[in-house]
Formats: sequence, C-alpha cells, structure tokens
Amino acid sequence: MAEQGYALGIDLGATTVKAGVVSRAGEIVARAERATEPEKGPAGVAENIALAGRDALRAAGLELSDLDGVGVGTPGICNVDEGVVVSSGNLNFKNVPLAALVRERLGVPVRLENDANCAGLGEQWCGAARGHDDVILYTLGTGVGGALILGGRIYGGATGWAGELGHICIDPDGPECTCGLKGCLEAVASATAMARAAREVVAAGRSPAMARLASEQGGRLDARVVITAARGGDPEAQQILRKAGEYLGLVSAMLVSALNPELIVIGGGASHGGEFLMEPMRQMIARHAMPGPASVVKVVQASLGNDAGLIGAATLVWR
Repeated sequence: MAEQGYALGIDLGATTVKAGVVSRAGEIVARAERATEPEKGPAGVAENIALAGRDALRAAGLELSDLDGVGVGTPGICNVDEGVVVSSGNLNFKNVPLAALVRERLGVPVRLENDANCAGLGEQWCGAARGHDDVILYTLGTGVGGALILGGRIYGGATGWAGELGHICIDPDGPECTCGLKGCLEAVASATAMARAAREVVAAGRSPAMARLASEQGGRLDARVVITAARGGDPEAQQILRKAGEYLGLVSAMLVSALNPELIVIGGGASHGGEFLMEPMRQMIARHAMPGPASVVKVVQASLGNDAGLIGAATLVWR
C-alpha cells in the first residue's frame, strides 16, 4: 500500500488503552482513550483497542484508509515476527495473537512490540535519544522496564526476552520481586520500592515532611511524595532517591561494560527524581564500569513523558 504519512500508535496498559494518530514527523495529531477491560479476555481487549483507534481517527478527521498501519505497545513478552503476546501477567495473556485480533477489527497492517521497547523507540525517534543508535532505556514506574537499542534497532535476544532490566539481580538477599526472585532491580529501585522505603521512614518518625505530604494526599505515600519532599530539601527523601540511583547505576555499570552504549535514558513517572537519581547513577558508572565505555556514556532524563510509548508504537509501522 502507498504510504499516507500517518500511523495509529497504541499504548496498551492493564487499565487504559491510549491511542494516538501520529504523523511521520512524530507529531500526535489526535488521541483517545478507552478502558482496557482485560477481564473480557483477548477479544475484548482487541475490541477496545479498535474502538480507541477509531475514536482517535475521528478526532483527527481521518479514515482507516488514511493510515499506513497500526503499532501496538503491550506489557509482557512478545514474538514480534508473529504478532503474538507470549506472556503478560498484567493482561493475563498467554500466547495471544493480538496483532491478528486487532487487524481483523481494523483491516490495516498491525505491528506489535513490548511497551518499554516502544518507549525506547519513541525517545530515539524524536526524544532525548534522537540521533543515537546505541541506547539503554529504563522506565521507572510500578516496576522497572527496560529497552536495549543496539545499532539503531531493538535488541530482543534469542527468544524476545532481552531488555528485562528490572529483573537483573542486584541483591541476592534483598526483597522479593513480583517475578518470584529476590533482590531484582525492580524490587529496590522502582516507584513501588521508593514508596515502601518512604513508609518505613515515616513509620519511624524520621520524615515529618513526607508524613505531611502524604496526609495532604489522603494518606497516599507514593514516589511522588518522595520526589516532592526531596526537592523541598528533606534528607530522608533524598537518601531514598540516592539509594535507588545507586542500584540503577550499578546495573548500568555492568551494561556499560558489556554493551558500550552512547546514552542511558531514564523515563517513567519516577524519573522526575531527576538529578537525585541520575547523579548517583553517574558516580556508580564511573566507579564500577570499564573506564573506556564509562567515559563515553551519558545519563539523561527522557523528554517525551507519557507519550513516548504511544509515539514509539507508531514508529513500528515505518521500521
């Protein structure tokens, strides 16, 4: 089919389907959202993806015939060649041919990729990693996602599992991770881990600032409270972010020595910790990575925010 210059990017989450009509210039022309409703099973999720996509097209004043295709970023492990979600705990999917299910409903080509990989592609296309071909991306949220872009392409490994940076063991005696292992990076450096550490500090009476901020949020003590308190000068909050940054930096040092990337990009909601996270990362890389690759790599914050995955999903159509 002749290229029209527009693609539909889908950022599929366990709660919400985000759809955006994206131009070849990386601009989101229009967007829409629908509930994911994973309890309705794969067919129901595919239907909600199609409905969100049609809503976005309608908002853009375009038709399905104006699209070059659809890109879907989904949580979990994907077989991108076959368009299958091999495993996704968030969606309760196992060997689901999601690309085919969406294609049946929209009638245009559909490409599939892991959501963190899509965020990496978005940042590489028109975000903080633009112009760089060898990039490591972390997404710091409920868990820790990751993407490896090597030689300008997503590296998926032998079976598509590469890039699960959140499940690199950093402390064998550490807290249990959602994957069943102990001491994964996700268990000690995610937004969830930051919130857990903050609750311990507040319970011990060591941070009136975080206690007050949590109270203002109806008792909800999350990573946003930690970041706000750190910016306000609270030493306990700053130490929580520093510790997470050191864990991220130690894993990054291993990756820098092994892969020699140009850039490490920190995305996700907890990335707003900014320099409180990134400076400890740089220090750990300088201390523990091989001097040659350590002298080359830069650590930066992502620039596309929540749009990175949606924009990156659209790029799947043109890659």
